[in-house]
Amino acid sequence: MFIEKILTLFFKKKKKKFDKLIEYRLIRIEKLVGTKINNPYLYIEALTHRSGVNISPLRKKISNERLEFLGDSVLNLVVTKYIFSKFINEDEGQMTILRSRFVNKDILLNVANKLKISELLFVNENAASAIESGAKSILVDSVEALIGAIYLDLGFDVVNKFIMRYIIKPNINLVNVKDQNFKSQLLEYVQSKKLSSPKYDVIKEEGPQHAKKFTVQVSINGKPLGIGSGNTKKAAEQLAAKQAIESIKKILDNSK
Repeated sequence: MFIEKILTLFFKKKKKKFDKLIEYRLIRIEKLVGTKINNPYLYIEALTHRSGVNISPLRKKISNERLEFLGDSVLNLVVTKYIFSKFINEDEGQMTILRSRFVNKDILLNVANKLKISELLFVNENAASAIESGAKSILVDSVEALIGAIYLDLGFDVVNKFIMRYIIKPNINLVNVKDQNFKSQLLEYVQSKKLSSPKYDVIKEEGPQHAKKFTVQVSINGKPLGIGSGNTKKAAEQLAAKQAIESIKKILDNSK
């Protein structure tokens, strides 16, 4: 078998039982990708969490963090390309919000669970317990690392099909939702840019108890971007978020 022949080329010599565990992982990966793989080393690296470098069959003590970094960029590119080609009338701000609906931890966690990534990872007991307890980051990072491995091994067309199959198509309904929740829109935007979450502060409260008026300011990374006033704090926060979105769009327009 092809996989059996190349095991010894890429990995430390191990007992046959361990070789079977490697072979099992590679066969599972081929089924997920839908084609023969060329470089099994990349996929085992993608499945090696930093806690599991000592139990991984890799010759070098290396984790999946570099592949995760690459996979994150590849995922953003594929999703951006899809949104850019499908939504020709949307501006940059709205396209960013649409992209963030696909590229977020909850979506990637669902993908990891669907692919049963936890069964394939090389992790220590503490990390395995963290996964069982609901830790997201290990599984999310491994999906991005796998995407990076597919891209390096098989190229853009194959990784594009993989992302379309497991991430975009199952969540296609997300792009049809017109979100008028400005706080939600702002949060999606800052998460897509990996900024700190918006911070809302009541800067003024006036009027009698039965007819209060609240003024709220929203800041991102310590910078005030919007102010809104309303009869409730929630209404004021929504208006502040809306102004913040408009402020961000102006900043983007001026930077072009």
